[in-house]
Amino acid sequence: MIAPFVTKAAVQSAAALPQSPAAFIAAIPRGGAVAAAAAFDMGLAKTRLEGLAYGTVTALITSAALNLFKFADGKNSKLMANDRFNNILKITFGILLASTVSLGIYTTAIFTIIGIYSKTALGMGQTTDFITFFNSCEKFRHYGFRSFVACLASFSISWVCALLLTYEEETRWWIALPAILVGVMGFLHYKELFALASTLIYSSSCEM
Repeated sequence: MIAPFVTKAAVQSAAALPQSPAAFIAAIPRGGAVAAAAAFDMGLAKTRLEGLAYGTVTALITSAALNLFKFADGKNSKLMANDRFNNILKITFGILLASTVSLGIYTTAIFTIIGIYSKTALGMGQTTDFITFFNSCEKFRHYGFRSFVACLASFSISWVCALLLTYEEETRWWIALPAILVGVMGFLHYKELFALASTLIYSSSCEM
């Protein structure tokens, strides 16, 4: 895979370099060609790394998910004692919250590790090693992105469950209604955004 951090101008300049060793050496004093051939767009690489912000977002989601334990813990405990629906809802809430935290930790760790090692390589001037490492991590970025989406979905549903567990009778459905509507609308928009990115961006760069 050709790394996305080498500019087109550099590739064109490399193609224009003299083929014979003597001609190549003779071209060095005139400057430009050799430097352009080895050109590495540091700004583009940094921007690409900044695009791996999934870890930051999932860290915030994980923190919010942990606070949901306090929000819904012990609410309507008497009502739930012999209520099958609420007991199922509470179990579902626990599973979703555990999934949110676990997925959030995984996503944060994956993108943090990739970011740390990538920046270390760039800071040491090891641009070739950075390109090799970053391209080799494609499958991990893919897994991390899937984990990010699952974490987002799990948290959205657990938030609705928390509202239903906190309030009683018909009131809780009215309170949870905005969260349900916004959640459904959000997932439809997320799906459309993912499709656009897949078609317009990743299909041309051939990487996730």
